[in-house]
Amino acid sequence: MSRSISSSELAAHKSASSCWVVIHGKVYDVTAFLPDHPGGKRSILTRAGKDATADFDAIHPPGTLEEVFKNGEGVVGVASESSDSSDSASVSASASASASASTYTETPADMINIADFEEHASRTLSKKAWAYYFSASDDLYSKNFNHDVFAKVMFRPRIFRDVTKVDTSSSIFGVSTSLPIFVSPAALARLAHPDGEKAIARACGKQGILQMISNNASLKYPDIVTARVSADQPFAFQLYVQNDRARSVQQLKDVVAAGCRAIVLTLDAPTPGKRELDERVGREEARASGIQDEDSSEPLSASSGLGGKQETGGGVGRALFQGTAGDLVWSDLLWLKAQLPDYMKIVLKGLQTVEDVVLAAQQRDPKTGKPLVDGVIISNHGGRAVDGAPAPLMVLEELRLYTPEVFTQLEIYLDGGIRRGTDVVKALCLGATQVGIGRPALFSLAGGFGENGVHRVIQILREEVETAMRLLGATSLDQLGPHYVNTAQLDSIIGPSPAAAAASAAAFTKSKL
Repeated sequence: MSRSISSSELAAHKSASSCWVVIHGKVYDVTAFLPDHPGGKRSILTRAGKDATADFDAIHPPGTLEEVFKNGEGVVGVASESSDSSDSASVSASASASASASTYTETPADMINIADFEEHASRTLSKKAWAYYFSASDDLYSKNFNHDVFAKVMFRPRIFRDVTKVDTSSSIFGVSTSLPIFVSPAALARLAHPDGEKAIARACGKQGILQMISNNASLKYPDIVTARVSADQPFAFQLYVQNDRARSVQQLKDVVAAGCRAIVLTLDAPTPGKRELDERVGREEARASGIQDEDSSEPLSASSGLGGKQETGGGVGRALFQGTAGDLVWSDLLWLKAQLPDYMKIVLKGLQTVEDVVLAAQQRDPKTGKPLVDGVIISNHGGRAVDGAPAPLMVLEELRLYTPEVFTQLEIYLDGGIRRGTDVVKALCLGATQVGIGRPALFSLAGGFGENGVHRVIQILREEVETAMRLLGATSLDQLGPHYVNTAQLDSIIGPSPAAAAASAAAFTKSKL
């Protein structure tokens, strides 16, 4: 019979040499596990000697503990009622879930645009959750420009068109959808709402759009897809290849067995960007915890995010990237293809140059000659990777100007900066097949909104897309094209074609010889 652990006994074990935590009423001795924790030992030590249930559940899928501590290993007892209740209040106050919905009077119907959801989330999310969702790299230049650049494309509306009926039906890698919009891979949705990715799945199913499930979702893929609203509701899975390839192979087996339609291989973040707001909150949390960490003075490893261990309060984002492979090259597509059934589509996410999109289109299976890549998502990780990366809309326009033939070889998707239905329509006019939303889906969960919030976000974008199309004089997506937009301002900030740039560089080099 498990012995009862009092609050005082629990609190005595809050150092790297003896670290106990309470999760769902059980007291675990995680001391030996500290060096092997993917997020670094500091993220555990900040909760040492306390009830860590709320923080644990917001980040880890159910079943994680059972995988680490098999057959009850590591359990030293059960928390007494006094320790459980005394710590629960403090944990709940600082937990990653949204503030209680009863505290706020707003409903999803009160939200008029996507910005309203962001503002609502800024008030209702915990500090930790807001920092993780909102943060981006360095000075947030790329994050902000992702959206601001849409203002550099102006419309050319046409008149005397019958726009009584508008058809927004679309498709993505052969999957029919009701809108040219998908939910991009967005990690840790349970930071905003207990239903997390399941709430997004239900809303996407009812609205008829695709959800791409994050590699770092707060629920496991097979669990998330149980929330589908119909047996044929499609999903895609984002993959970060791990240094331990066996882990990725098992992930792929699991998602294939669960009916996944496509693998979205994310390539723009082999290591995390410097998300300063997220890191500040992590460091504040570490200081406030008063932990006894003998290695706390060690600097952050230069290899952090490439398999190295994080030992400082680097925030949620940095912790998620521990173990992510940084050595992927084009030939690894053959490895990925070998793990998948023939019908499975491969989409590359995070392409940021014309050159790489062209290279993606050129990849072929040496045995069959068939393409290895079915689509690409132009993305700079929502401004969360390298600050100063080009806005996806800029790259899309470069493709249209300099390599238009690539649109016949690949489906081109865009992710980043979408905040209006007019943004969606502008991207489609420049050649995008569909566009993705990430932060809006996460923000819409906050303040108790859950599935209804996600539903409202999609509804707003649907109405704005339909309105924009009517005012342009277009009644179906296939009518959209560059003839509906003026790109003079956008083109003025786009440089020469890659070929011209290379020729100029070569001429400069020759002149110096």
